[in-house]
Amino acid sequence: PKAAATGADGVGLLRTEHMMLSTGVHPRKFIIDGEEDKLVDTIAEGVLKVADEFYPKPVWYRTLDAPTDEFITLEGGENEPREHNPMLGWRGIRRELDEPEILKAEFKAIKKLHEEGYTNIGVMLPLLHKPEELRQAKEIARSVGLEPHKDVDFGMMVETPAAAIIIEDFIEEGLDFVSFGTNDLTQYTLALDRNNELVAKHYTEAHPAVLKLLVSVIEKCNKAGVTTSICGQAGSKPEIVEKLVEAGIDSISANTDAVETIRKLVAKVEKKIMLNAAKKALRNEKD
Repeated sequence: PKAAATGADGVGLLRTEHMMLSTGVHPRKFIIDGEEDKLVDTIAEGVLKVADEFYPKPVWYRTLDAPTDEFITLEGGENEPREHNPMLGWRGIRRELDEPEILKAEFKAIKKLHEEGYTNIGVMLPLLHKPEELRQAKEIARSVGLEPHKDVDFGMMVETPAAAIIIEDFIEEGLDFVSFGTNDLTQYTLALDRNNELVAKHYTEAHPAVLKLLVSVIEKCNKAGVTTSICGQAGSKPEIVEKLVEAGIDSISANTDAVETIRKLVAKVEKKIMLNAAKKALRNEKD
């Protein structure tokens, strides 16, 4: 309700892992105990709260992306691997393709809501680095009767340098939208752990390499008719937002308390772009 009250035009990132962590039960435990239907209902109920509040505005549901150090705290999570650096480990799409029954449950939940009339939900896949992952996820969606691009908009996070560099290959595989996960994209591009206090001072989304990746993806997606957005902390930073709007990004996902500020900034930048375009056109007429 608080987010909807801002007048935002939708939800750019709905995190599944928060729903699962709040249950206190590992999603795999539902499957092992033969309670897949309960898992499906749990996910559907969580998504419904948001989708209903924002309907008919779009809500982009990101499939499960919890690192092992978070899953290990849940009931049924005692067998989670102990990873030295969970942020670089078994998470996101790589885990979901290894445990497809959990991903199937997520897709069943979205299908259930779609059949109830909630056609404003899009599916977003996390941490992709090769098109085969997108293809396999679509196959799993189809196996439960959810048709990508027809029943739901199907998109991906761009949060690995690999995905940013070969975004054309993902577009060719078929995408409705992409959203930048700048928190991960920045730490992977700069090769630093943002949670490590010894190197955190070097962390900045404004690094030229990060901005170059963002602008490159925006330009290629715009040419292909793929919607672009951004989530992560950078979406609430005016200096980053200004550069992305100038590059042609379609939407900004900001923190709830920053929506109004970012909305005004976007309007200001867009007016500046239109004014510059008008001046250029006028000069051309005179020439």
